[in-house]
Amino acid sequence: MEKSYEKVIEYVKHGIGSGEIQAGEKLLPERELAQKLEISRNSAREGLRILENMGVLESQQGAGNYVSGNFDEILAEMLSFMYILKKIDVDKITEFRSTLEWGAIETGVKQATEEQRQKMMSYLDNLERAETEEERVRWDKAIHCLLIEASGNFCMLANYKALNKIMDEYIPKMRGKIIEGMHSEQFLSRAHRTLAEGFAEGNTEKARGTEAAFPLYLPVLIKIMTEFRLIISISQCFESQGKEREP
Repeated sequence: MEKSYEKVIEYVKHGIGSGEIQAGEKLLPERELAQKLEISRNSAREGLRILENMGVLESQQGAGNYVSGNFDEILAEMLSFMYILKKIDVDKITEFRSTLEWGAIETGVKQATEEQRQKMMSYLDNLERAETEEERVRWDKAIHCLLIEASGNFCMLANYKALNKIMDEYIPKMRGKIIEGMHSEQFLSRAHRTLAEGFAEGNTEKARGTEAAFPLYLPVLIKIMTEFRLIISISQCFESQGKEREP
């Protein structure tokens, strides 16, 4: 049996699907929505709250509820929890992340705007000029994220952000460990320059030249994670998070 608040969710979903409700549009006031759907105001309020938590709506105090479609951060958070709950090992997450990047090269290089191509070379320049490891990590991530964004594939981008969230939280100083495992930063520098230049030139083959590095990159990464005992279980994740949140 459908719960009353679910009528609100279905109403909004149907409205967006049919085009009757557009992104950025203001919804009916809570009272009117309750009357229209023949439910209580409490049920209407609950349905709106759930939609806001899902990222579908944005509540503006004193102004009402608007369709926002702000899914990125919320979906990334949900996916990161899924990876933890399913006890997915970090080596699998790393492999999936790399697969997403290589898959995005084809569409990303072809579909990138001129602004994105210029931005890529700017990121590369910042990476090569960076004086601290913190700066290098920042621009390293920016290069890879821009590649995914340029693909225009929302599913890829949401998963990529979730994967990065997991790796940022549970694999500190990963870039430094990769460099240490390869005994040189030149390997990563060449890979990033090849990728960035291929992207900027619209040259898929050149950008894909970084794939030659993948068979060397992944085993080193997994070896590092294993040696440093960074393959995590759900109990370890939630135990550490629980302790941090205790008052």
